[in-house]
Amino acid sequence: MMASALRDWIAIFMMDLTPDGAGGFIETVPPGLVADTPANVARVSPRQTTAADQLADRITYTVTIRFQDWVTDSYRVMFNDQYWDITGVKNVEQRDMWLELTCERFEAGKQ
Repeated sequence: MMASALRDWIAIFMMDLTPDGAGGFIETVPPGLVADTPANVARVSPRQTTAADQLADRITYTVTIRFQDWVTDSYRVMFNDQYWDITGVKNVEQRDMWLELTCERFEAGKQ
């Protein structure tokens, strides 16, 4: 992969925990989130899954970015105002040059 292939812009972030007033927390998107990481985004495959007794499409994407050692599957990706879960992080060829993130998004229901 060459740096010129990084034509998309994403944000990698961790959800904020906000008190819900009943002793628990809800996840919220951090305010002021900006897509500041160059990436190459490719749609891999859709599949159907059951969520809340309904069929929902789960779409998988591969996102390639420059190597960043702090990225784990605890983070999420924002791309074009869509929020994706990171389900896998691969250091391409173990060379610390590129990271391949496997991301998933629900087409129906809440993400």
